Amino acid sequence: MKKSLMICLMVAALVCVFALPAVIAGAAVPETVTMKAPDGVEMTRTEVVFPHKAHEGLGIDCFVCHHTNDSKDSITGCSVDGCHSVVDLSKDGKKDPTGFYAAFHGKSDASCLQCHKNEKKAGKNPPVACKDCHK
Repeated sequence: MKKSLMICLMVAALVCVFALPAVIAGAAVPETVTMKAPDGVEMTRTEVVFPHKAHEGLGIDCFVCHHTNDSKDSITGCSVDGCHSVVDLSKDGKKDPTGFYAAFHGKSDASCLQCHKNEKKAGKNPPVACKDCHK
């Protein structure tokens, strides 16, 4: 009886040591994320391979970019319904904050390009030219 109890306690301890950190950490942040236009939209430039893990390593809060999410468990991509799913590539459409184009190129501080421009003004060297991201 005591031997069975000890084995059970040791197994429980091992489960806690190895499994609990993964449960607490939640979803793992991907190394890179490939960003492309929503299905059915012809891209005029190449897709962008975004160094997601590198941005996390810079200490950028997840909710700067994922600004409509309540928790890290609910984070999805930008082109899902209700986020930046509007695809209007006209001149006015590109300015629409709910548009897919504006999510990455808009004047909001949450857009990739605007964040990079702000960092450049602060003396850092982020990519700001089209070809720097669209390789």
